Amino acid sequence: MPMLSGFYMGELNATIRQMATRYDVNLIVVRSGHHRDFNLPVANNHVDALIVILHAASDHLIQDALNRNIPVISLGASYSPLQVEHFYSVQSDGVELLYQWLRKNGHEHIGFCGDLSVNDIRVRFKAYQHAVEDHQGKFNPQHFFSVSSCSLAGGREAAVEYAKRTTKCTAIICATDHNAIGMIEQLKHFDIYTPRDIAIVGIDNVFFGQQMQPALTTADQQLEPLARQAFLRALERAQGQPFSSTIYQLPQKLVIRQSCGNDNQALSMNEDKGSIRHSLLNVEGRSPSEIFENFYSQAQNGFDSILDAQSLYGNSLTWACLAHCNLEQYQVVKWVEQGMTQPTTLPLRNQANDTIRDFPFLDDTHHYSATVMPISTGQSDQWKLIAVMDSLNHGQNIGTQSVFHNYLDMLSLFVERDALLDTSEDRQKNSLQLLQQLKIVSNTSNDGIWDWDLKTNRLRWNSRLIKMLGDEQLSARRYIDCDELFKYIHPSDIDPLEDKIRAHLIDNKPFRNEFRLMKVDGSYVWVQANGSAVFDVKNKPIRFIGSMTDITQERENAAKIHHMAYFDALTGVANRRKVMEEITAHTQSKPNITRAVMLMDLNRFKMVNDSFGHHVGDALLCHITSKLKQCLSTDHTIARFGGDEFLFFCNVENREQAHKLAKFILKAIEAPMHTEDIELNAQGSIGIAMYPNDGDNSDALIKKADMAMYQAKQLGGREVSHYNSAMKNTNLNSIKLEHHLNLAIDTNEIEVYYQPQWCPKAQQVIAVEALARWFSPELGSIAPMTFIEVAEKSGMIGKLGTLILNQVCSDIKQSTWLKTLRRVSVNVSAKQLIQPYFANDVIKMILDHQLELSQFCIEITETAAIVDYELCVKTLETLHEAGIEISLDDFGTGFSSLSLLQKLPLSEVKIDRSFITEITRQQSHFDFVSAMVSMGRSFGYQVVAEGVEEIEHVNKLKELEIDLLQGYFYSKPQSIEALEEAHMKAEKNEIRSRSISL
Repeated sequence: MPMLSGFYMGELNATIRQMATRYDVNLIVVRSGHHRDFNLPVANNHVDALIVILHAASDHLIQDALNRNIPVISLGASYSPLQVEHFYSVQSDGVELLYQWLRKNGHEHIGFCGDLSVNDIRVRFKAYQHAVEDHQGKFNPQHFFSVSSCSLAGGREAAVEYAKRTTKCTAIICATDHNAIGMIEQLKHFDIYTPRDIAIVGIDNVFFGQQMQPALTTADQQLEPLARQAFLRALERAQGQPFSSTIYQLPQKLVIRQSCGNDNQALSMNEDKGSIRHSLLNVEGRSPSEIFENFYSQAQNGFDSILDAQSLYGNSLTWACLAHCNLEQYQVVKWVEQGMTQPTTLPLRNQANDTIRDFPFLDDTHHYSATVMPISTGQSDQWKLIAVMDSLNHGQNIGTQSVFHNYLDMLSLFVERDALLDTSEDRQKNSLQLLQQLKIVSNTSNDGIWDWDLKTNRLRWNSRLIKMLGDEQLSARRYIDCDELFKYIHPSDIDPLEDKIRAHLIDNKPFRNEFRLMKVDGSYVWVQANGSAVFDVKNKPIRFIGSMTDITQERENAAKIHHMAYFDALTGVANRRKVMEEITAHTQSKPNITRAVMLMDLNRFKMVNDSFGHHVGDALLCHITSKLKQCLSTDHTIARFGGDEFLFFCNVENREQAHKLAKFILKAIEAPMHTEDIELNAQGSIGIAMYPNDGDNSDALIKKADMAMYQAKQLGGREVSHYNSAMKNTNLNSIKLEHHLNLAIDTNEIEVYYQPQWCPKAQQVIAVEALARWFSPELGSIAPMTFIEVAEKSGMIGKLGTLILNQVCSDIKQSTWLKTLRRVSVNVSAKQLIQPYFANDVIKMILDHQLELSQFCIEITETAAIVDYELCVKTLETLHEAGIEISLDDFGTGFSSLSLLQKLPLSEVKIDRSFITEITRQQSHFDFVSAMVSMGRSFGYQVVAEGVEEIEHVNKLKELEIDLLQGYFYSKPQSIEALEEAHMKAEKNEIRSRSISL
């Protein structure tokens, strides 16, 4: 705690001491003085729980205690976000009680007096403003009296100002009792008396307020019950109860006396004779003059006076010592104990030189109270320590003990005075040097330098700050009132700035803040302010010095980076990250409010990119975004989720509204776009998941909206589908299929079938295409399209492809018939092509089986070729240069065929079965196939026709002289054993036919 005595600290100290006696608890009281950065870990090794009064310890010291599992309780100050439990007297309570009482007694014009540089006073002032507004009034600045201190002098300032003003109040709430007492005394000189002419009330319930005439009406902070609650909680924590984030707040109590105009003695409140406060007010046999005289005469003699003091004040001192210490070790230099005639200068015990965490040493002491007084020497690493030990087993009068604590406070001040005098000359030299350095920095710095005099509320600055504001008229003035500077600050930034200033001045937290300053032309610049307060000998802030740096450019750059992080660069709408954070924020803050997550995929968007180029695709996306912005209000979030997918987070109340909105979206995006003489109409499919019914987090909702969107596409596109549990079952089936596929690959359950390719010229089979087949004992026959899609989505396609190629190589190695064929084709997916070492792995596997690379052909689709075009071309060129042929499968189904034919290292193109099926039905289809054959041949590629199933197909294709024919007319895909057997039968029939003809 900062002090041991006084109306505030004295009452808390006496209460805690009384509780320690009652509960048989040892007590160590550390008098930190008014050092806001007090950081000395004195006595830490003796402590099981720590109570801190009014930020008497630094955050670092508190964190050190927490790290050592010492629970910490704070009275009247915040250590957030550290795990400290906080106890407060509600500062706004007293003001509200006083305001209501004055209003009840007929006062309508009620003023306020206080020093707003003090945190608690600002809280009380805001409570006063709220009270005025709550009573349908309007705050009148003429009723506010700003003073420079919370003392009697501050009250006298308010009295002088009150006498000058024409707008009078009938009552004034003073932020402190001392302000009220000073104001009452000073007003008498203007022939203004309380309560005859004006009612004056205070806050704090100081001892003198009860004894003055008229007795002061005030608000009591209820320090005794507050300290009792804090002590009991510290005891609970020391016994193992866990940390609680609950803030304990105790209401203040109205104390009605005569200064408010009350003349009803029944309402006047006297002190409870059993209270700590009553004991402190009644020190028997001691006149104030006698007490002060003893204080002064004894304390000025320093530590040596402590034996006399214990006799004069009746304290049951056991022992006391004076030590010197740095930040780690201490050395006892003086010692005194009961029975001595004077202190000794030699340490009497071996433990007298040890770590400060063990100070004071407590050998066999039982049920004690130790008072430790660290004393600053003016050097940050050098301290003096006074320790006073007395027993709690002996009854001690609260009043006389408080007098002894008064003496100890004064002793500390005298010892500190002497220590500071010893180093004052060095301080003066350092101060002069620092002043010279500050002048140089101020004159040469690019920052705006400011110096705020907290007493006069005036602010000085250097020329750089004036240039920031662009107001040259300010250069003619040496200073401005701080209130005038606040007129330059953006209104939205004032409250946060005040909070930062308050945290620095009150809680000693570093001051750094960013805010906007208005230039003379009305525009704003962003500045970063850094500063530090200068404190007087009473540890009260008197100046605030710092700098301002123009960070406008940095803020603009940060805004650009933020925009890049949260918005899509092409369309300008939110991106995946932003919309997912919005969904998460909603689910956490508004868990019961319905919303819809809609995922829209554009149908056939890839066709646009392939046919007209990516620049047209980009233009279409921007066109769609424009239409979305027109049809959706700001209540809904539009996000580009990736590629051609858009996600909407919509403010709807039910499924029906969501469905209607989704249909509206689909209709809106179909508006045609005209660019480069092209007209395009977009189409989409939308899946909807409802929060909270379909999911309680962003991932679950998006996943389910994706399932619904997939179903909408299966329905033909341009549809809206809502998620339902059946989709989950479908998804579970996919997971089950993935599991079995993984086992099938590991157990060689996947088989390779081959479909022959017939050469019309040679009139024989000269090649085959290898095709994967899966016959699962548990799931039955699985379509290749199904399990290959699962393999691609699950990442098993590389593993599956390796299995297929290895089996093909083994079959060729073992099959005499396969060896006679010119070529075996193997299908490769897009996922395989973009694997970094795919080409090398294929080549190595074939060579490991001692087979010819030229006997192999890799089949790719147009889709696979354009997934990652550059990497695809590089892979295919590596294969082609090694001697492996490349075939383009499903030729004609894509929209970039011409460019692919020109750039890919192809040997062959395969016309898709969908075109072959129709050639016998319409001449236009035949003509289209004919054009594709001509296109392929113009590049020198072999042409293969797939899907030849009827004799009519064969006859029709003879006209085109296609190189190879493949389809069920010649053979369905079969195992190698079945094909070899069919080949052997064909050979036997041919031999038999030749024998008959001979």
